[in-house]
Amino acid sequence: MAKILNLLKTIRNNWKKSVLGVTAFSYGISYGKQTYDAEQLMRQCCEDVAKYGDTSCPINVRPRHVTIILNPAAKKRKAKKLFEKYCEPLLHLAGISTTIIDVQSGSHARNVITNLETSTDAIIVAGGDGTLSDVTTGLMRKYEHNLYSVRQCPIGILPLGSTNTIASMFYRGYNDLADIHHMIDATMAIIKNNIKAIDTIQIKLLENDPENPVKPIYAVGSIKWGAWSDTHARIDKYWYWGSLRKYAAYVFNGYKSDLNWKCNAVMKYTNPCKGCSHCYSKELAYNQSTNLNRRWWHAFLPKKQTFVSDNYVDYSKVINEDCGTLYEMPISTTELYITTENVMNIPVKSMPSLKIALGPENISYTTFVEKGWKQEMNNEFPVNAILDAKDIELYPDRKNEDRMFYIDYEEYELRPIQIKLLPQSITIFCPESNR
Repeated sequence: MAKILNLLKTIRNNWKKSVLGVTAFSYGISYGKQTYDAEQLMRQCCEDVAKYGDTSCPINVRPRHVTIILNPAAKKRKAKKLFEKYCEPLLHLAGISTTIIDVQSGSHARNVITNLETSTDAIIVAGGDGTLSDVTTGLMRKYEHNLYSVRQCPIGILPLGSTNTIASMFYRGYNDLADIHHMIDATMAIIKNNIKAIDTIQIKLLENDPENPVKPIYAVGSIKWGAWSDTHARIDKYWYWGSLRKYAAYVFNGYKSDLNWKCNAVMKYTNPCKGCSHCYSKELAYNQSTNLNRRWWHAFLPKKQTFVSDNYVDYSKVINEDCGTLYEMPISTTELYITTENVMNIPVKSMPSLKIALGPENISYTTFVEKGWKQEMNNEFPVNAILDAKDIELYPDRKNEDRMFYIDYEEYELRPIQIKLLPQSITIFCPESNR
């Protein structure tokens, strides 16, 4: 009893050291437990994946090969370490050969994909939304006249960026070791070859220099412009607030005198269309009816013989007088969101469309901070959907030239643009439940 009393007395007389010691000990225990749980999780996954690698491969079929586009600067420069620890071992155990290419910038990633000559079964993005957009842009530019070839090269998404909008639609639902679970699930989707077609959007300048034309940008998520998007882009400037920096950004930016600056623009848009003779694509229709079901021996059969699926529709004979008709609407708001249905993860889309959403014309400081926090915590957009569209032309007011567009969270100069929806134009790997 005397020893216990002496111990308690020592703790009371040295309470600062005692608190520090207990905190360090608790952190050590927690860190050790997480490390052990992660190792056990990887051990179990490796045992499961090894079954795929042990399966014999037919003589006339070559092993799968994937090209990894790795952004080492993603996830605060932790992306490469995380990939090598949790993703790469599973791919090797499954018998998949890999070529890893480190990219340093958006233009580098696009050029790598555009000039890629190595035969590959898939392209894997190890990064965030920006890297995914760059890879999609490179792939679409490479095969801009042959959408079928784009769909034949699936894209894998390993959520290793600070923002992973598309991946977060598929990989979620864990309380412990969530990031590790998401990386493993994304890798398993690639190994199991579960694929799904998603939409992309093409962004072109309306005022392009014929002598030095700017090539289109492609995205799979969203185009944002406004007060909240501008603040979200500045979050890293408040790094000294640590884990609270995303909240501090809205608190301090809300005091600025230009909080209520307007997104003034003229927007022209066309209504969604299920498919008709106006938007009919001979190449896409041919691929849907024939190429998707072709095998190597079909090249020796008469060309008049086709292989049409039961769900095939000849859109060249469908009439829609409203298709392609431009409607004009002036807008003045604090926030403009144009998003694909990929972000909403809608399972069945009878009519592909872009979602246009506007924020309020004026906002108070309290409302700005409150909605900004909700956006960061719950991915709850501070805007309301107003209409669906297929193609959009956006003409920003000249007074807003110092502002920026955010295309899949990457900054682009604010200029008049054309936004075109390309339904089901690329294929990605996803969990079995989302196919």
